[in-house]
Amino acid sequence: MVRRRGRFPASSAVRLGEDGRLCQCWVVRYVSTRGGAAPVDFTTAMLAGPAPDGGLYLPEALPSLPDGWPDWSYQHAVAGSLSLFGADDPAGPVLGAAARFDHPRIAPIIEVGDRLVMELFWGPTLSFKDHALQVVARLLDRETESGTILGATSGDTGSAAIEACRESRHLRVVILFPDGMVSEFQRRQMTTVSDANVTAVAVTGNFDDCQALVKAAFETRDDLLAINSINWARIAAQVGYYLHAAAQIGEPFDVAVPTGNFGNVYSCWTAKRMGAPIETITIANNANHALARLVREGVMRPAAVKATIAPAMDIAAPSNLERFGGDPTVEFRAGWSTDDEIRETIADVYSAHGHLIDTHTATAWRAGAETRTDRPQLVIATAHPAKFREAVGEAVGAVPDIPEGFRRVMESPERVVKIDNDPSALARLIR
Repeated sequence: MVRRRGRFPASSAVRLGEDGRLCQCWVVRYVSTRGGAAPVDFTTAMLAGPAPDGGLYLPEALPSLPDGWPDWSYQHAVAGSLSLFGADDPAGPVLGAAARFDHPRIAPIIEVGDRLVMELFWGPTLSFKDHALQVVARLLDRETESGTILGATSGDTGSAAIEACRESRHLRVVILFPDGMVSEFQRRQMTTVSDANVTAVAVTGNFDDCQALVKAAFETRDDLLAINSINWARIAAQVGYYLHAAAQIGEPFDVAVPTGNFGNVYSCWTAKRMGAPIETITIANNANHALARLVREGVMRPAAVKATIAPAMDIAAPSNLERFGGDPTVEFRAGWSTDDEIRETIADVYSAHGHLIDTHTATAWRAGAETRTDRPQLVIATAHPAKFREAVGEAVGAVPDIPEGFRRVMESPERVVKIDNDPSALARLIR
């Protein structure tokens, strides 16, 4: 059952109260990418996940940034983005989520050589996914009395979703991941959680197979909740850290984003369309470079998924591309890296600057080097190097230390369910 809250009138704007809280929101209508579903509000779209016609929800029109947005703190930027997209009173969930981060600036921007790096890995699972999922889980928990979150992960979404929901009294979380295609640290972050409301599921297949199982389940069940990026609330929350970056940089800048499912780069593009002074957006892929090929050649070519040392990007069919209505050859630049090039980039950055990056961030660093302008370039660091210790260690000759508080992940017993790539097997599990 869903508790619904009132909505402000359509003329409402985001406004900061004397206590610093965002106290109004916009009414935004959400429509399906496939045009076969009635318009809904933010909360309905968030609770539904995919639209009834199988499409993805997106707003009928993107809001513009209000006056004063460059003065927003990180918390105001995320809550401001959610409010602009129609979320009702997001300040509490955003503040609660921000308290889970181990860096005082939450999403710090540092200088590495002559480039800027935004470190998005200071959350409870060392991944950029924490920024959105800690918020979305709180919104879902607030709006539901009971529900099952079903999601697919290529590595980082799963652990971030589990961590965000593990202590919920209202939510059960079931996460599918491709067996043998995530790093050991990523897998253990999911399988060593002992909370009764958590089920980690290893699927025989790749991420796209996991995603297809999830989408098929949503087509036959109306009691499931989505927490991966098919849920618009994820996009709205991620827009917030790009707005905060723009406020900090204070001038037009370029961005290089590692991406597999197009959600993170789509969030960046959305922030740009809303008025943030983001100029060139570079998409970075690994050897699974369907997006880079689309940008460079204007066509998507089917290709089998290859296992790489940047497994969170081992995706052939990016779900969020369905939301994008522009010309990718005009809107983006792109590049991709082989495993050897990823290792080489990690080694080069460490040798030149004494700075360690993970395998996914390395693809953005390398692709960004090919598209630089005279503007500042912001490289998005999406994961802590310790999540990919083996690959990073091969590149620099020393395995990175696991941060304090995370060592139990490598020592605790695992609890995992294994299923074939079969909708009936998943149906039996979540019935």
